[in-house]
Amino acid sequence: MEFLVGLNGEPEWVRDTRRKAWETFEQIPMPTPRDEEWRRTDLKTFRLSDYAPLSLPNYDGIASVEALPEELKPFLHPGSEEGNVAGLLVHHGAKAVYRWLSEEAERKGVVFLDMATALKQRPDLLEGRLHQLIPTNETKFVALHAALMNAGAVIYIPPRVQLELPLHLFFWLDAERSSLFDHVLIVADRESEVIVLTHYASPQGEFSALSSGAVEIFAEPGARVFFISLQEWGERVYDFHFVRANIRQDAYMRWVLTAFGGKLWRINCHSKLAEPGASTDMLGMSVGAGIQQFDHHTFQEHVAPQCKSDLLFKVVLMDRASSIYRGLIKVHKNAQGTDAYQANRNLLLSPKAKADSMPLLEIEANEVRCTHGATIGRVDELQLFYLMSRGIPRRQAEKIIVDGFLRPVIDKVPVQWFGEKMQALLDAKMLAEAKRLGYA
Repeated sequence: MEFLVGLNGEPEWVRDTRRKAWETFEQIPMPTPRDEEWRRTDLKTFRLSDYAPLSLPNYDGIASVEALPEELKPFLHPGSEEGNVAGLLVHHGAKAVYRWLSEEAERKGVVFLDMATALKQRPDLLEGRLHQLIPTNETKFVALHAALMNAGAVIYIPPRVQLELPLHLFFWLDAERSSLFDHVLIVADRESEVIVLTHYASPQGEFSALSSGAVEIFAEPGARVFFISLQEWGERVYDFHFVRANIRQDAYMRWVLTAFGGKLWRINCHSKLAEPGASTDMLGMSVGAGIQQFDHHTFQEHVAPQCKSDLLFKVVLMDRASSIYRGLIKVHKNAQGTDAYQANRNLLLSPKAKADSMPLLEIEANEVRCTHGATIGRVDELQLFYLMSRGIPRRQAEKIIVDGFLRPVIDKVPVQWFGEKMQALLDAKMLAEAKRLGYA
């Protein structure tokens, strides 16, 4: 642990955070099926000791785009090139290998830095915010993340600055049995607007690794923040992710969290509506096959009155894939006028696939409108018959139904080329499953 503390000239308060987090990590036991929130999560084959943390690289500057590894380039959609985004930051493992920010964004005072550089150049943006929303003692995995944080980004949007084009963060992990602990901190100041895209990818096949990331978002009064995440890890990657937003007066926050890869993907998503008029849309989409497991935990926390939250998580499962959803709407005593909705929809394409759904309400106020619901089911045979009676083969008809099922989530992605990337991954996954079953 000490080899990290003195590296890269980090501020003393960051070193203290690392030390305390490591002490907490050593004290907290690994979760077991006896823990309620982990009761359905399959950790039987997971061994933390199998993975070594990527050491913090010694940053001497950002290389040119030509220096990017060839195996990484296919994952960067043409839409992410300069001119189609306001900024691009690429990580290869724990090292930021490329950063670009448009002249317009720089002129407006936008800060877009990798985490290590930000700790040296703009510690003022981090002190008092880093781990404010995600306490380091929350879970064993959060403590480990805080102690070994080795990548990430810091984004600051000044007051009343509105970026039409997105800021794109790409993380490529290809070191076998390695660990990535990235931390993304976003501050959207008063009446600003920003779209942030995060994209995680690795080699497919037998590649194995661990990821434990964190995202903290501060949406100041009147700000509008769109956070869109795409995960396409290899089939043997474990990912424990924590994303939190503090949404202040009249601010708006939209999440779109999508997952296609990983052996286990566990996401904890928390929106805190802290001041009157705050609102959020929380959307998620997971598509699983093989023995993949997706574990979704959501929290819509209404602290202030007259706030609105809307949640929709959709899951498609093939083969023996499984999904867990546990979501809570909590309305505090003073949060009168709350309008909250929560829905989890699961579509099973195989009799061996399994989904568990637990939407929950905890309401302490009396003038509220809160509803929740969950569905788990197979493809409607009547819908299939309707399509097949018009000459459409069964697998193609099933694909049309799946497309329609997930379209409400993809349509909420505010960047067209990023939504098209999600659709392409869905198409590829459905085709691979059809081939496995001998239909294509």
